[in-house]
Amino acid sequence: MGLDSVELVMSVENKFGIRIPDAECEQIYTVQDFADSVYKRISINPTEKCLTQIIFYRFRKAFEKLGFEKIALKPDTKISELFTQSELKMNWEKLETGTGLKLPELVALDFNPNLDSHVKFMGIKTIKRTLPISKGTIKQLIDWTISLNFDTVIDIESITDKYEIERIVSGIISENMGIPISEIQLKHSITNDLGID
Repeated sequence: MGLDSVELVMSVENKFGIRIPDAECEQIYTVQDFADSVYKRISINPTEKCLTQIIFYRFRKAFEKLGFEKIALKPDTKISELFTQSELKMNWEKLETGTGLKLPELVALDFNPNLDSHVKFMGIKTIKRTLPISKGTIKQLIDWTISLNFDTVIDIESITDKYEIERIVSGIISENMGIPISEIQLKHSITNDLGID
C-alpha cells in the first residue's frame, strides 16, 4: 500500500470516526471494498427518506425552472438529450444555482465531441481525456452530485444505508486524489483504474 492509499484510508477513517485494521487495508482493492470495510464498522439508522429521491426532486424543480416538463426527466434520461452543446454551459450554471449543489465540472469533450479521446504528444496517445459528463444519465448525475456534496446532503452521524457510505467514499476519493467524480465507479480498482498508489 503506497503513501497515497494510506493517506486516503486515514481520510476515510477520520471522516467516519473508525479504524480499519492494517491487514484489512491490504485487502481493499476496489472502491466497493473500501465502502464495505466502512459499512462493517458503523451503525446504520434506516429511515423512510430516500436521499436519491430527495436530490432527484431538487433536480426536477431546477429543470422545471429551465422550461422542462416533468415527464422529460427520468433517471435513465441522458444529459445530452436535455441540452444542446451550445446551451450546455449556461444551463449547467443555472442548474447548479437551481439545485444549490455543486455539480461535476464539464470537460472539453462535453463541448467538442469530435476531440480525440486521448491527448497526443508527438503522435503518441499519452493521456486519456476525462469522459464527458453530458454522456451520463440523470441517475449518474444524482450519484455524482451526492458524492460531491456529501458534507451537506448526508448526515455522517446518522447514516441511513450503504449507498450513503459508497457516495461519501467516492466523494473523499475525488476530493483527496483530484479524480473527477465521473471517473470513479464502485467496481474500479483503486490502484489500476484510479492510479492511486
